[in-house]
Amino acid sequence: MAEGRNQEILERRRAGETFAAIARDFGISQPRVRQVFEREEKRELRRRELAEADRRPDQPNPLQLEPRLRAMLAEFYGKADFTPDDIEALEFSRSNFACIGFNAADWRTLVKWMALAGKKPIAPHRWTVAEWLEHDARKPGKRR
Repeated sequence: MAEGRNQEILERRRAGETFAAIARDFGISQPRVRQVFEREEKRELRRRELAEADRRPDQPNPLQLEPRLRAMLAEFYGKADFTPDDIEALEFSRSNFACIGFNAADWRTLVKWMALAGKKPIAPHRWTVAEWLEHDARKPGKRR
């Protein structure tokens, strides 16, 4: 029921109706109409992104990730079109991503996305103290 109402709000707003007119017809507040409109626009944009992601030849690709997570990774890597190889080159470990604000759900999403490329995270605590002291996370290289 609410889904049909939300779609109607989206269509009417795109047709040029004011938030006030839509709110009056549905018996809800103008801020609520605005919230519904913005949420439905985001959902539609995400559906289009996922459809585009499925059409792209490079699988997996960043469009498959949530926009917030994609923005965090793009900022970390300095480019919007990063690949699983880019992530692996700078060490695909949980501790490396904790420093940029990843939470547990973000990490699980990234692990699933990387699994599509056949890549697994590095298990923690496999280095000696000397190896940790010599390590520079910005230089490509794999753990042993």
